[in-house]
Amino acid sequence: MITNLADRADTAVTWMSGIFGVVLALVGLALLVLLLAAVISALVDRDTSAGGKLLWVIFILWFPLFGAIAWFVVGRKGHLNRFLGIDKGKARHTIPTSVGQHSDAPPHRNGLSHA
Repeated sequence: MITNLADRADTAVTWMSGIFGVVLALVGLALLVLLLAAVISALVDRDTSAGGKLLWVIFILWFPLFGAIAWFVVGRKGHLNRFLGIDKGKARHTIPTSVGQHSDAPPHRNGLSHA
């Protein structure tokens, strides 16, 4: 009877370690896909300079999970890149499209003259 319980325990441990191994492999594969997607996305980004791309790739590879998430949340938007000065400057120093009067409607004439 004792050998029967030991065999069941060994079978349960083997079965649980198999499930744990599959789950761990799936999590690792998901992390690898996220990491590769972040590196490729950082490298093909048009608004980031070459030095900025290098910094992002190093950051993503140094901190795999945090770096990849940071790239997709903050880096792709460009706000942090502009703050750090690693973008190509396309979004900086732009003139608003409507300068001066903001309406195409003629001014309202009510008989009072404006000086």
